[in-house]
Amino acid sequence: MQFSLWTFLAIGAGGFIGAVSRFLLSISVDEYFENSSFPFGIFLTNILGCLLIGLLAGIFEAKAWINTELRLFVFTGLLGGFTTFSTFINDSFLLGKEGAFSFALLNVAGQVLIGLLFVWLGYLLVKLFS
Repeated sequence: MQFSLWTFLAIGAGGFIGAVSRFLLSISVDEYFENSSFPFGIFLTNILGCLLIGLLAGIFEAKAWINTELRLFVFTGLLGGFTTFSTFINDSFLLGKEGAFSFALLNVAGQVLIGLLFVWLGYLLVKLFS
């Protein structure tokens, strides 16, 4: 599959907007809950990202005329930059929607548990060698 320069520019522009939006929303929410140690900012960002990807997936599914660059701008760029969590959840949703429930569960459990394990592994490796 070949992609044009416009494809990469669309993804990059969306990623920039999404990442800056994530940062601004997250710090704003965290400032509101300044006395809490719970990460409300990123929690809300991830949940909002899931809502947005669900809404936009439904809209885009009904609108066959929406071109590839716009889809990539929105899903890979904008929402991918806003939160990769929404993409991960959407992949799991699509697996379940297609009837591959065991793969959906494996995707959720695997990424969460293995991801957490690897964060700990990386952290411990740095502590071990520093």
